[in-house]
Amino acid sequence: MKTKKYSILIALIFLATGCNPFVKTLPAGVLKSVNGGADWQFSNKIATSNTASLAGLNIAKLMFSPQNRETLFVGSYTGGLFKSTDSGNSWKNILSKIYVYDFVINSNDVNVMYVAGFFADHGRVLKTTDGGASWNQVYNEESAANAVRAIAINPGNPNQLVLGTTSGSVIKSTDGGLSWQLAHNFGDRINRVLWQNGNVYVLNKTKGLFKSSGFADNFVDITETLSKTFSLKNMSYNSDTLDSFAQVFVDTSAPALIYITSNKGLYKTIDEGQTWQKQNLPVKPDASDAKAIAIAPSSSNIVFTSVGATIYKSTDAGQTWQTQSTTSGGFINYILIDPQLPQIVYAGIYLTQ
Repeated sequence: MKTKKYSILIALIFLATGCNPFVKTLPAGVLKSVNGGADWQFSNKIATSNTASLAGLNIAKLMFSPQNRETLFVGSYTGGLFKSTDSGNSWKNILSKIYVYDFVINSNDVNVMYVAGFFADHGRVLKTTDGGASWNQVYNEESAANAVRAIAINPGNPNQLVLGTTSGSVIKSTDGGLSWQLAHNFGDRINRVLWQNGNVYVLNKTKGLFKSSGFADNFVDITETLSKTFSLKNMSYNSDTLDSFAQVFVDTSAPALIYITSNKGLYKTIDEGQTWQKQNLPVKPDASDAKAIAIAPSSSNIVFTSVGATIYKSTDAGQTWQTQSTTSGGFINYILIDPQLPQIVYAGIYLTQ
């Protein structure tokens, strides 16, 4: 196995410079609901400007601070990283110039964050230890046009990190990003990396979801029956093979419960991939490309997902669904549910134009 080691601490200070004032004001950015999704309002105001806004930015991820649910972060493919300390009523740009694909926060020290993305034709990871006042580069992908699309941090040991790239490489660090080693290469774009319940989960765009019970070693395919026409595991044929996987949710208290969004809808397993059930979303016949997936931390019965600009909500673990339309100029790419009050929900939009 080829080993990559980096000891890069280049002080690239990607200081906030504010939003582009020439951005088109489209119905995009961040949406917020305070009544469980019955109504949605845009939450795009920049605290330091009367004209700049999150509108027009493609949203990659939303996340609460592990220590304060009124503090949120939003990463944008096109605008950097933003922070809100008032539940999304206003935002401040704390990192610009990099296309943000993913980010993580050290739950033991919320001043420590890692941002994965793309800048100057190379995938990169930036780290802050002062809450975003300054940033250092800790990983620079050698190959061009190969973004760092996903990153995960070990909740039990925040010095351990795993990242995933467009080319399919899984790369890990044991020392908080001082050095890196190639762990695995899937040869397929990595969309998500999760580190939960002592396991590392890697979601590939076409090959599906893989799980490692170690430190990104010995991966097992847990979507074999979804991503392959013939399953060796169950000795059966699948007539509805999925071509593309988008996002994944793994329950923190019951890891056998997993949801996956795909080009053919939303799928659920309650036995860690032994069997999968397609969820019957009330979509139009020609609309099935599911994107976002979120489950309320306070109740696994409350599920949100999205197809296009429409958000779907279930309060009975997917047995029935309610349709919640939005006035988005693109598709709903990310959904975040308040950890204490599930009626408070945020949604990030990706523009399609």
